[in-house]
Amino acid sequence: MNGLNKLNNLSKLLKIVDVIFEIADARCPLTSRSKQVTNLIKDKRSILVLNKSDLADPRVTADWVKFFADRDEQALPVDAVHGEGMKGVRSVLNREAKRLNQVLREKGRRKRPLRVAVLGIPNTGKSSFLNRILGKRSVIRGNRPGVTRGPQWVHVHDTISVLDTPGLLSPYLKGENVFFILALVRAIDPERLEQVNLGEQLLNFLSSHYADALLKLGVTDAAPTLESVAGIKGFLTTDGEFDLQRAAVYLLNSYSKGNLGRISLETPSNFE
Repeated sequence: MNGLNKLNNLSKLLKIVDVIFEIADARCPLTSRSKQVTNLIKDKRSILVLNKSDLADPRVTADWVKFFADRDEQALPVDAVHGEGMKGVRSVLNREAKRLNQVLREKGRRKRPLRVAVLGIPNTGKSSFLNRILGKRSVIRGNRPGVTRGPQWVHVHDTISVLDTPGLLSPYLKGENVFFILALVRAIDPERLEQVNLGEQLLNFLSSHYADALLKLGVTDAAPTLESVAGIKGFLTTDGEFDLQRAAVYLLNSYSKGNLGRISLETPSNFE
């Protein structure tokens, strides 16, 4: 099934959904949204979930919540892996279930499970979020794009039916910086890009915005380079030269795992 047919099939499934949770990465809430998702949910009740909030700068995340509220969007910061922020999600589910049952009663129809969909670009943590909703590990998880192969319904007793979907990648924005950000959060495979260049971009970003993060690596240079990282970590080639590739991969992995601290990649001020 080609991409267009997949979207058409998903669009049909969404017609019977009551509420949609759009999952974005809290470190880059706009870049990690998708035009495809936006178009699919424009006429539906939806909530924006800023997942992986434990990896994002909390002050910047608070600014994002206000940014979206000013645009009449409800945004919920969530750490689905550890369950932080899920109380707000459960409140939404309870609210929407009550609303649904009231509508059904008014129409003289019987109660039915609340139908929920979870959408977003790859690796924003959709399956982890879904597992938290369901309270069990019933969905395949993975830290790489494309683990969820197709739309699948997951049912919990008679209370909720959830539609899990594969990642839909069509960045909100265009430009080299978009691919830099998406590679850092692994929405696209960072190995598709030149690792040394990506590592240098991350060093420059940290130096400008989160200098304290570099101290965690032992880097104190005013103008840090991958040579600095390689030297501190002892990353050398067989010829005794600094191994920039290894230094770049180490830096990128350190960021991805949150070892450099809570770091946001974009702020609302970039888009106002």
